[in-house]
Amino acid sequence: MGWVHEATAVFAKEVRTEWRTRVALSSTVLFAVGALTLIGMALRVNGVGAVGQAVPGVLLWVLLLFTAATGLGRAFVVEEERGTALALRLTARATAVWTGKFAANAALLLALTVLTTPPLLTLFNGKVANLSLLFCVLILGALGIAAVFTMTSALVAQSSAKGGLLAVLSFPILVPLLTAGVHGTLAALGIGNPQGLFSAGQGDVQILVSYMVIAITASLMLFDFVWND
Repeated sequence: MGWVHEATAVFAKEVRTEWRTRVALSSTVLFAVGALTLIGMALRVNGVGAVGQAVPGVLLWVLLLFTAATGLGRAFVVEEERGTALALRLTARATAVWTGKFAANAALLLALTVLTTPPLLTLFNGKVANLSLLFCVLILGALGIAAVFTMTSALVAQSSAKGGLLAVLSFPILVPLLTAGVHGTLAALGIGNPQGLFSAGQGDVQILVSYMVIAITASLMLFDFVWND
């Protein structure tokens, strides 16, 4: 129970801190709203018909990726800036710290995914052919992205070029997830003739599940060395 209590305490601290400062929330919401507004303005000028059928699914993941990069990259950077990293090291185990911060990042990204997906699909008059598939793909993708950005944030926390390093480290790792996410989303939107519960996107769901498990497991195994180095 000690480990669970530590992880829960870190998660609660992250939520309280974010609720007071709203740094990550405001930046991610601003980016998401700005991107949706610009997309809506472009469609109003050119019309939905000028946009390819696969574009909504791709744009959804572009929006998800850059929203995550905007807000999730400060998970450990803020600890170094405020000088609270040492206190965390002394009061909680490394894996509990990572788990608590991952849970907070995942909660934020999942909430933004839920809020931005319906407006984006509505702008393109998108019809979801397989809601179960879309639901699974987005949740698994958000969890995988949150795991990667939580770990890379710890790696770049003490660097002077945090933003550049975060992008350099995160994007290559996320390529398999983004590929499976885009393919799965297109299948859920009816591009790929999905049938049954998953069908055309079943392989993508399996890839996303495997990716999420590997990302979380690897982070828990390696974070102790990163955090205490």
